[in-house]
Amino acid sequence: MKNLNVVHNVQKGFTLIELMIVVAIIGILAALAIPAYQDYTIKAKVAEGASMSGAAKTAVDIYFSENGTLTNANGAGTLGISVPTAYSAKYVSAVTVNGLGLITVELKVIPELGTASGASFLMTPTSNGGSALQWRVQGTGSKPMPGKYLPKT
Repeated sequence: MKNLNVVHNVQKGFTLIELMIVVAIIGILAALAIPAYQDYTIKAKVAEGASMSGAAKTAVDIYFSENGTLTNANGAGTLGISVPTAYSAKYVSAVTVNGLGLITVELKVIPELGTASGASFLMTPTSNGGSALQWRVQGTGSKPMPGKYLPKT
């Protein structure tokens, strides 16, 4: 009997199709992740405006809790806060408070916003009859901030 030596070629590594599938999966994941990350970075920049308005919100809250109304408020001076003429913030150009406690936050140019760059948003205090104010945030002005980037309060 003859002894047959059969040589088995064992494949090592990946085939081309397997590599192409992996590259396609990574491409799909990147296509989903990059826009979500860009939205996240824009929201973080806009959130600077919400944090810069914190002192104004606190002053409006205190005025309301002491007086029970905002109808007699007459701008930032009456609320016990001073309005800075310039901000050292990276993305906020101005925060203003009007006589009814409405806070307007104007942002500097944020290139990722495209046509809405330099947008602003309005923080409106509302009372449901209690002692605390609830805040509603919405885009305002000639370039309103798109809703998906607005802070919650």
